Amino acid sequence: MRLIVNILDNKVKLDLFDRNKDIDSLNWEDNNSMSRLLLEKIDKLLRRNGIALDKISDYKIISKVPKKYTSYRIAEITLKSLIMVK
Repeated sequence: MRLIVNILDNKVKLDLFDRNKDIDSLNWEDNNSMSRLLLEKIDKLLRRNGIALDKISDYKIISKVPKKYTSYRIAEITLKSLIMVK
């Protein structure tokens, strides 16, 4: 399974894929909330679909904002941390 974090200006979208099939997604307005909400939203998406974290084999960030922006860096370190705890 693949988890994709889409950062589009002030909107964030989580997409959950199994192979090429879109399983579910979750959207919210960022409003400087990435550090507070990203893990919570990932957990909500996985629980809603009955998927354990260890079933996610690929993480990706798609962003319309530059890599130097705080939202991007928060998403990046969060996904790297999830890979480490598996």
